Amino acid sequence: MRNVMLSRRTFGLGAATVAVLLSGACGSGSGSSSSSSSAASGQGKNGSGVLTLAYNADGPHKAWVEAVCNSVSNTLGITMEPLPIAQFSELRTQITDRTIVGAFRTGWQADYPSMANFLGSQYQTGAGSNDSDYSSTEFDDLLAQAASAADEASALSLYEQAQTVLFADLPTIPLWYQNGFGGYSTKVSNVTWGWNSVPLYYAATTSASDGIVFANGTEPQNPLVPSNTNEVGGGRIVDLLFAGLVSYAEDGSVVNEVAESIETEDNQHFTVKLKSGWTFSDGSPVTADSFIKAWNYGALLSNAQLSSYFYEVIEGFSYDEDSELTGLAKVDDLTFTIALKAPASDFALRLGYSAFFPLPESAFADMEAFGQAPVGNGPYTLTTWDHDSQVVLAKNPSYNGSRKPANEGVTFTLYTDYDAAYNDLLADAVDILDAIPDSALSTFTSELGDRAVNKPGAVIQGFSINVNAEHWKMDEEGRARRAALSRAINRAEICETLYYETRTPASDYTSPVIKGWKDKVAGNEVLTFDEAEAKSLWEKAEGISAF
Repeated sequence: MRNVMLSRRTFGLGAATVAVLLSGACGSGSGSSSSSSSAASGQGKNGSGVLTLAYNADGPHKAWVEAVCNSVSNTLGITMEPLPIAQFSELRTQITDRTIVGAFRTGWQADYPSMANFLGSQYQTGAGSNDSDYSSTEFDDLLAQAASAADEASALSLYEQAQTVLFADLPTIPLWYQNGFGGYSTKVSNVTWGWNSVPLYYAATTSASDGIVFANGTEPQNPLVPSNTNEVGGGRIVDLLFAGLVSYAEDGSVVNEVAESIETEDNQHFTVKLKSGWTFSDGSPVTADSFIKAWNYGALLSNAQLSSYFYEVIEGFSYDEDSELTGLAKVDDLTFTIALKAPASDFALRLGYSAFFPLPESAFADMEAFGQAPVGNGPYTLTTWDHDSQVVLAKNPSYNGSRKPANEGVTFTLYTDYDAAYNDLLADAVDILDAIPDSALSTFTSELGDRAVNKPGAVIQGFSINVNAEHWKMDEEGRARRAALSRAINRAEICETLYYETRTPASDYTSPVIKGWKDKVAGNEVLTFDEAEAKSLWEKAEGISAF
């Protein structure tokens, strides 16, 4: 998959700086003034006893990066120091161009509830989000076996085996899982967060006379075309305006939505039958063509859609030239078939993601204009989009799916400041808030009481070092150094001291909300803080080549 790190991923919406963890100084650049450090020059370091950890300074990462650096420095006796990079886009450019030196922040928020989304997208050879350039034939073979497994239990067992390979190699060092957390006003009830840390807006009820629920949001980065919407602000809106073949229940389980059935005998060839009677909000029917044409539009190279990589598994997809998805074939108005390039046991799970939503025929006349006023088939319709101010959605009376609205509509107020949003929540001026600012992270549960939400979500945080970098290759030295770093990090203390139970130390490469997750996986003891073992591993690596 390509550029998946730019999809709907947010990390660390709220962190407190705590002196007890930071007082030891993370190398020479841990203080507020770092003129003598690599951070000041903008250049990373990897050698001569110094390792930098790069992160985007426009996000709330400084506290945990400093804490990790401090833990490693104090344990191993080297200098690990933070390397702030001004903007996320700049950090991503350096990672993508392979110009970054040293370690760098990574994170993952699931697109769909599958272990393959976490493992294959980031660590399979050549995968679009394989930022460390990791390559393991053993790991790739296990993923391929899982993809073609005859049943789910067999696939999950193979994914677990694949993780044991990752624990031996540590292409990324997992740190912790991030919860979905926030709160809601006194005017609403039945408010909960889904498996992916996003509130289930359609389920909320309100005592307001007009039945409207107010929620926080951010200005969508692009027109609201499903295949070109891959960030949180636009994503939550698109998910309410459209319905796919399947949708996801609160726990991440898959529910047929527009699909009557999705059948396969080999996880490579699928027959999809649609339920009759589905329409878009303009009254036009939802047919097999609605999906086939939408997916072909999203996949076409010249359309440059941000989520085009989701179609790469379908026969005919090309990154090099305009090419029709030859793996899609219409049987009749309510039936079509899908042929993949290779088996994918979790393909049906992916079909609830926005890239696979249908489009009405009217969209193709002017896609740019359509994106400003989209016509969907989901639980809500778009009433108005006042840019940088609010997005108003109304209940769709023609919707007949599994996410029936319990309210009359949802209005997203587009905030740029989470402190302002939180103050509005306390004043009942906003009903659902899915982020807590740094200033309230230690107090929001006591201030909101039973209206505070803090539950596991499909988000994991970590950091990586490119496996081609000196001292960090996939050899005896590199493996020992990676394991030493991992053992030198006191995840439990950082989570407890910085994050007030909104983070949980990682025990694998996926998430507790994903089916197949286990807290005990062979090799995952490398994620446990052990000062003596960390020093021993580092000394072993030093015996091979001095850092």
